[in-house]
Amino acid sequence: SDLEEWNMRMEQYFDRPDSCYFVPDPEWAASYSRENWEKEVKHILRVADEVCENTFLFDLDWDMERTCEPVTFREDVDWCCIPDEDPEFVWQFNRHRFFICLGQAWQLTGDEKYVRNFLRLIHDWMDRIPMEGIMQMGPWRMLETGLRGETWTKAIRYFRNSSLLTEEFIDKFAGYLRLHAKRLEEKGGDERLQSNWCILENSGLFEIAMALPQDEDTRRWASLALRRIRDSVRIQVYEDGSQWEQSPMYHNEVFHCLCCVVYLARANGIRLDPGLEETVHRMALADVIWRKPDGCQFIQGDSDEVDLRDKITMGAWLFRDPVLKYAGFDRMDFEGAWDFGRKASLEYRSLPAEKPGFTSACLKDSGNYYLRESWEENANLLHFTCGAMSTGHCHGDKLHVDLVLNGEDVLVDGGRSTYKDILLRFELKGNMGHNTTIVDKKPFTTFTDSWDTRKLSLPVNRSFHTGKKAEFVQGGHLGYISEGIFVNRRIIWIKPDIYLINDQFYASGEHEYRQYFHFAPEGCVSEENGLLTFRGKKNAAFFQFLTEGVSLEEYSGIISRHYNQCEENVCVRASLKKEGFASMITVINGGDSLAEAVQAEILDTWSHTRFTNLNETEVQAVKITAGRRRYVVILCHNELFHSSDAVIAGDCFGVGNVCVFDVSEVKEGERCYGGEVLHV
Repeated sequence: SDLEEWNMRMEQYFDRPDSCYFVPDPEWAASYSRENWEKEVKHILRVADEVCENTFLFDLDWDMERTCEPVTFREDVDWCCIPDEDPEFVWQFNRHRFFICLGQAWQLTGDEKYVRNFLRLIHDWMDRIPMEGIMQMGPWRMLETGLRGETWTKAIRYFRNSSLLTEEFIDKFAGYLRLHAKRLEEKGGDERLQSNWCILENSGLFEIAMALPQDEDTRRWASLALRRIRDSVRIQVYEDGSQWEQSPMYHNEVFHCLCCVVYLARANGIRLDPGLEETVHRMALADVIWRKPDGCQFIQGDSDEVDLRDKITMGAWLFRDPVLKYAGFDRMDFEGAWDFGRKASLEYRSLPAEKPGFTSACLKDSGNYYLRESWEENANLLHFTCGAMSTGHCHGDKLHVDLVLNGEDVLVDGGRSTYKDILLRFELKGNMGHNTTIVDKKPFTTFTDSWDTRKLSLPVNRSFHTGKKAEFVQGGHLGYISEGIFVNRRIIWIKPDIYLINDQFYASGEHEYRQYFHFAPEGCVSEENGLLTFRGKKNAAFFQFLTEGVSLEEYSGIISRHYNQCEENVCVRASLKKEGFASMITVINGGDSLAEAVQAEILDTWSHTRFTNLNETEVQAVKITAGRRRYVVILCHNELFHSSDAVIAGDCFGVGNVCVFDVSEVKEGERCYGGEVLHV
């Protein structure tokens, strides 16, 4: 009855200027894409051709759950298909992103087969997938209902000039959009505000409201969607710009949907809450901070390795931000050209680019820290995470380190691969799937299933400091505090290419401490006399384990850079059995393929006023020699400055908790005072 009531003519559906919605200049965008984005054009045409043959492979960059094996339907399409017992397929399938591919393919080629197959598939879906009575966690799951609000309303814009579109179809199509909106209105309540679903669903509701002819219903839907989005953003996005789920993949899904809302609101003269736009801008700047030298996001939490620059480009144009332009593409990206059109693309081209006024940065609210050499493609970059667990998309990755040298991965996160409740999910999500530490072979985070966490661990002792010669970050957690053990990790970066990792374990009794190192699969790892060497395609890295009694074990691990994809990589476990307090010191250096290992050794330390040797539970010092460069690093583990005291290590005299001395120009026997204090 609702569908009959909502009859409309085609000219009513497209009754407003093209500038009020997405895809304002499809013919121009097709020409622009052929000229500027040849690889993307080939990809879209391949997807569209396969869809015409009822073959579905989800391998677009931002497909949330990619597939590796195509699924072909010989007869009727099974919209509830669940291959390999993974329901993520049916959900990815019913987001209908491929409808947009069909539209782009028609604009690129003029071949009416893409229009015919769009109509065939969408009619089939509308005829055979009723809202009620069929897999409530299937095609009509709330998330997919919201995401179709974007894919359907964009897709129809590509086909609007096709002679194959009839008024009968537009009646039916618009009616089903209203069914989507009614479901989103009734089921998307405030109890969902903390979830990324809330924003993804309600951005779809807002897009439907903007796509349909304006009436009392669409105005109500738009107002409701914007209220929910406003409230949800206040809950979900930290002041540092990070979406709280600790997963760049879902941060960027939320960011994308919010950008669409900002664009449509502006295009239709709707005033948004100023705080909302400011928050979306901060989310874009967070992307700049965690962007790797190759343009990709880190694999963190439930994330894939995806090029961030299209998202940053969208933010740069929306907010006219030269810093975002610098970190994005130099021209409007493929999807942006289709979505926003010729005028936006020309505006973006003329927008100046400005290098960020920072290199290293901390996202203190989410507990993510980035020690960056430069913004060049061959830069070194270390990422350290010590943030709170939030949702099921978080992993047990406290104290995890990613390392990029000469623009290429060295230490990596294992990724996600699957959401099924199988061993692989727990191996990748658990502590030992990350470059962190554990005690007595016990994890500090455990999970009841794919989404729920049984044991949490409070992050503590986080600090970050940037200096001239060196930079410092540290963090700990209380995952073993019930057993009387406190764990802390300190990282000292001596610019541009030397890293010292100091893991501290405050405990009594004997325990076994383990460090984990997961290496990029492109490289080879070898060990000789305690020196671990990694050689990638264009970089080299050297790991020296300076703590007496550490044993190394190499084993085969798994890394998943995209959902449903896995490959083997080399992992190394460093183990130490120790009574009482323990400190593990690892020195890492590297660069291009010609780099050589530094010389690193532990120095004796002395109390200045007491004239006594200090033991390793109090303080340690490391001397590092790299060609003509020489450094001494003092690492205090306890409060030890009695009266007017200081620590002496070699010829260095310091009073900070963590100090770095550059003694490259200091003569042998000449005292060096103060150093660079990284932590008091």
